[in-house]
Amino acid sequence: MERTRNILAWLGDREEKGVLNLALKHTEKSYECVVEMKNSIEALMKNDMEAKKEHINRVKAAEHDGDEIKREIMNELSKGMLLPPDREDLILLNDYLNDIADSAKGVVRLLEFFEKELSTELDKLLLDDSLLAVKAAEKLKSAINSLVNSETGKVMEDCAQIETIEEEGDDKRRDLINALIKTTLSPQLTILVYEIIDNLENVIDCIKRAGNMIRTLSIKAK
Repeated sequence: MERTRNILAWLGDREEKGVLNLALKHTEKSYECVVEMKNSIEALMKNDMEAKKEHINRVKAAEHDGDEIKREIMNELSKGMLLPPDREDLILLNDYLNDIADSAKGVVRLLEFFEKELSTELDKLLLDDSLLAVKAAEKLKSAINSLVNSETGKVMEDCAQIETIEEEGDDKRRDLINALIKTTLSPQLTILVYEIIDNLENVIDCIKRAGNMIRTLSIKAK
């Protein structure tokens, strides 16, 4: 059955309370988590443990705020104003945005165990990987803003760039594992660093999944 309205038309009638506008806020909080995650890695590199702790706390605070926004979105969707397929798409986007923040928090929770820098090569590669995550999150913000403004071409461009960044992240993961194998870290710290590498990869993967959903919403809204 053909839809009688599309997502963006409905949301346009509810500009102040619309689900997509809440998703914009959720994206901002997820982006904040990624940036502060990067900042915490940078602080570790500089052996600034106080700064590291502060940035870690900011990640946790932003992740908590994102959880609150997620609940708001679910409340809006539970009102039944959207057709079931529309609700399903937006629920998935909401989950993916939440996963970004959760993954970033997973990284900084592991960083709490470290009281000094790791190694010059590992530190640099971890920072480079976190910078890729920030870059991908910036493109995600741009994509969802383009979705709100019905700029399908820009959405496609931003999401394509996210995919390219995700591929760079895969290469960076291999470099990180190679560097980790060569270190003289204790077995315990080696395991923790490996977990950080996996969580960093998951941050970018979650951003890609959110980008794919934004692209789907944009196509459906045409």
